[in-house]
Amino acid sequence: MSEEAWTLDEAMAKLTDALTENNMTAEDLFAAFDTDGDGTINGPELHHGIKATVGETLSPAQISQIIQAFDVNADHRIDLAELKAAFGEEEE
Repeated sequence: MSEEAWTLDEAMAKLTDALTENNMTAEDLFAAFDTDGDGTINGPELHHGIKATVGETLSPAQISQIIQAFDVNADHRIDLAELKAAFGEEEE
């Protein structure tokens, strides 16, 4: 487990780098992370998705911090529009 807490900027940089390296869009990342197909990314999905995509394991507090930063509607989950907004992509 990574002992060093990511700042939100570091999390965004690592996720953005992963998107670029894997030639993915925010929509691709969302599809990969939303493993239960409910249209949102919850804490465990974000945790597993980051581990699979970035290769690092984050603490529950770090995952919670990322969710809070992206979660505009305060439902404790990240939907596609929120993820796209976080990456500066427009909703189509």
